[in-house]
Amino acid sequence: MPRQATKAIGNRYFEARMRAAKYNEKLLTRAGAVEYLPGVTEDSLKKYELDITRPPNVVVALMADAYNEPELRAWYCSQECPLGKDCREIPEMPPERVLIRLQNAKTGVNAVAASLSEILDDGMVDESEAKQLPQLRDELLEVRRRMDEALAVLEKLQSEPTAE
Repeated sequence: MPRQATKAIGNRYFEARMRAAKYNEKLLTRAGAVEYLPGVTEDSLKKYELDITRPPNVVVALMADAYNEPELRAWYCSQECPLGKDCREIPEMPPERVLIRLQNAKTGVNAVAASLSEILDDGMVDESEAKQLPQLRDELLEVRRRMDEALAVLEKLQSEPTAE
């Protein structure tokens, strides 16, 4: 059994690979992992996992697929990508909780749509209405987050072998 890389502990890419290794022993080593990451060398993977260099977004997408961890994409967008300021990290939670959060988001969408409809009804946005816009934006971002959580669960379920 390979020894644990202590310097990489805490690195999101390394941690994702180790979680995936519970289901695929080849992912225990970087050499085995690069077999699932076309175009990525063992040395590149080492640099990503030791925080020496940041992986390009295409490599993060490959890792997310190879490790069956769609949350890795959202984490990358919210933490590493300079364009991802509106993206939110997807927390790990049971699929049942994700479903409940998604169902509860429906109420939020309806409330935001009603408020926005009232604001836009007269074709003008007055000062008091303009003050509401940041909160409406935040509420929609939360709905997006909950939808992303549900999409991550669906992606994971699609990748898992089906029970016969």
